[in-house]
Amino acid sequence: MDSLVNDYMQLNNSFRKKKLIFRLGALAGFFSEYNNMLLAMLYCLKHKIRFVLYSKDAVFRYKRGWTDYFLPFCTEDFFPYQRHNPRVAVPSKKYDPRVILHHILRPNTFLTFELWNSFHNRAMETQHFYIPELGIDGGLQEACRVLANLTWRYNENTKNEIDKYISSLNLPEEYVGFHIRAGDKIQEADLWNNSIYIEKAQKYLNLQTAFILTDDYHVIETFQNQFKDWRIYTLCGKEEKGYYHQDFLKKDHKAIKEAYIKLFASMDILSRSKLFVGTFSSNIGMFLGMRMNPNKAHGVDLEKWQIWTC
Repeated sequence: MDSLVNDYMQLNNSFRKKKLIFRLGALAGFFSEYNNMLLAMLYCLKHKIRFVLYSKDAVFRYKRGWTDYFLPFCTEDFFPYQRHNPRVAVPSKKYDPRVILHHILRPNTFLTFELWNSFHNRAMETQHFYIPELGIDGGLQEACRVLANLTWRYNENTKNEIDKYISSLNLPEEYVGFHIRAGDKIQEADLWNNSIYIEKAQKYLNLQTAFILTDDYHVIETFQNQFKDWRIYTLCGKEEKGYYHQDFLKKDHKAIKEAYIKLFASMDILSRSKLFVGTFSSNIGMFLGMRMNPNKAHGVDLEKWQIWTC
């Protein structure tokens, strides 16, 4: 076992007085769920609350949840929490008979919604985190980078499939990484013109090779027509016409698995880029702002990385 994971497990398991059952994958897209998991883990470490995962009914699962793709990093609870452990804060939920019974049977055990407003909170951005057991001594991005390193560990099958995707591209050693939003994100924020991404990248780096993560192949075609001098790589298929979350949830488990494997491969490629340009007002941008060196991750919408509100 990786020493960082072992150190985390020992520290996490040493917290005996209080516990959080964190429900992962209940509602939103993967990186919205994952980013909030990192924030919850950090909050629990700071306040000496044992972090326990629940992903049995995650929308990204095809069998068990988290371990379908990743290696375990903490205890996982498989009790059915579907109805009384929602993702976000619901004040009236504390009067739910199931919640009351939960606290009788499991005293000092928080449900996700009960701590949501504490860890999904921009006040975290101003705090200093000192957790010497894990080598954490800095701000929120630095602390979350450590937690991303210890959780973002693929199981063998996932790693093999992702390696195949990455090797199929024959990427050069240096490239710019772009995340260009499309699909249902147009309902949440303005979509940015491709030229804005180019301008931002060329402000820092003189490269004309890029990997683009997008869910709509029309973005790739438009980009290539606009910037003919650029060499473009992508895993987006010509048949992809945008990601719409509610439609995606209707797919069978095999299709969902394949989509996530390709997404994770794209994220690995972006994280290895010489420079990443995307939107910090997206959960992919928020994640890469935590995973990468902050000097290599830039937003076209916000100058500074922040906790996104979704």
